[in-house]
Amino acid sequence: MNAPRMAAPPKQPPPRPATAARAAPGGDGSLSPGRGFSLRAEDYDVTRLPCPRGGPSWAIDPARSALLVHDMQPPYVDVLSPRSRRRLLERVQRVVDWADAWGVPLLASGPRAAAEPAQRGLLGSCWGIGLLPEQAAATTLPRLAAADVTRIAKRSYSAFHASDLETELRRRGRDQLVIVGVYASHGILATSVDAIGRDVRAFVPFDATADYTAGRHAAALELIGTMSGRVLGVGDLLREAPVRRSV
Repeated sequence: MNAPRMAAPPKQPPPRPATAARAAPGGDGSLSPGRGFSLRAEDYDVTRLPCPRGGPSWAIDPARSALLVHDMQPPYVDVLSPRSRRRLLERVQRVVDWADAWGVPLLASGPRAAAEPAQRGLLGSCWGIGLLPEQAAATTLPRLAAADVTRIAKRSYSAFHASDLETELRRRGRDQLVIVGVYASHGILATSVDAIGRDVRAFVPFDATADYTAGRHAAALELIGTMSGRVLGVGDLLREAPVRRSV
């Protein structure tokens, strides 16, 4: 007697391709710039990171410097804990005030808005379609909305990649770049690596940067300080190039 034949399992429909979602601030410490990505930031004190200072003994010279405020769009900044966000904004504002007092050019980077993930290159497959145009144009610091701030639209992690950043620096005769903002382990690290490859000295005030975990932040600062730039504090910057006070 033959054994009964087992019925074949019903065919399952093929999986639907993932569609990337637009980035939007979570308001609860989370951010989802693309499908499959959900981020919750740690609440940590940047001043307690291990050995945050390092790098070459370059001297900061405001006459040779430009300031890049990196990716300070609300969806990126609002993912931070309230304490980290407040401290970041305060310290970035101090550096911006320093730059204004010295006449250091201000540049503000942000992602180039895309209509579909493919326009972002491989970043589209990693992070989705990214920010809406109005989100990419927004900023968490009112000073950065001024007409004298040069916008740098970037297509990848580095603010140098497929952008006008190098052209803007050369046009102004600037070979030092102070970098503040978010995230240390993404665009700030990548920008510093591209800077040294262009003979541009990168200075990263560690306490005017942020990341979503203390470990990533510390690792990024160590890599910058040993490979691609000088890591210092906001206080160091202000002491080494103090603003002249009018009498």
